[in-house]
Amino acid sequence: MERPSKTELVFVDIERLYTEINQYRRRPRLFRSAFEMYVYKSQQLTEAMRSEYKLMTGAKWNASVFSGWNEFTQALKKIRNAATHGCPIVLNESILGVYPAVELLNDEEPLIDRFRNNGYRVIYTHSFIAAPFSETLSIQSYSIPLKHRLFENPEDSRNYAAPVKEYIFYNLKWDLLELGIMKGTAHHGQVDAIKLVLRSFPALKKYMIFYREELAKNLTDGFKPDYFIRPASGLGWVVNPKYLTGKV
Repeated sequence: MERPSKTELVFVDIERLYTEINQYRRRPRLFRSAFEMYVYKSQQLTEAMRSEYKLMTGAKWNASVFSGWNEFTQALKKIRNAATHGCPIVLNESILGVYPAVELLNDEEPLIDRFRNNGYRVIYTHSFIAAPFSETLSIQSYSIPLKHRLFENPEDSRNYAAPVKEYIFYNLKWDLLELGIMKGTAHHGQVDAIKLVLRSFPALKKYMIFYREELAKNLTDGFKPDYFIRPASGLGWVVNPKYLTGKV
């Protein structure tokens, strides 16, 4: 099996972390660890490219030649810099609960038409106390009493609206936002770490494809896949004659 290059190794790590981040939504400690490593690896990728590209082409790798960067990849870089300089990555748990479009006990105004037409309504639950080492979520969606009871027994479950779906996400803590990681973007308020990953990963994937293409175009002869070939005898390896033309 061919040994992966440094750059390929880092990108495989990023792909694995992308999957783990989506799997660990309900496990805060593991989510935070995977997200923190994703941030680090996203920057390590370019460092590996610089080293590898210089070795295999003799030229410098410049990440700015890639045109696919976006505000989320730039934010990853700022988060990494902030974390490196003494601002650990801490996240606040949040849940978006999707409920049937019915009036609930605490509603002060009638249900708006948009909810009625959609057939559902959403309710946010936020944790304002960070729990970076917690193994389980500190918050959850609840069944909520209906404004107009359907059945006489108040404990009847049919008198409550239960969430039909939940979306777990994690907001970056304010001390990171205050460092301006999303300054100048439309996302300068609360920032969802999952959204950051979902929006940055496609760009990193395209970046890797771009790098592979540029590397293949600019390899020095010694790193080209056909530089060494099998001789007619089938024993050992020799330099491909086409690379010896004009050489003493």
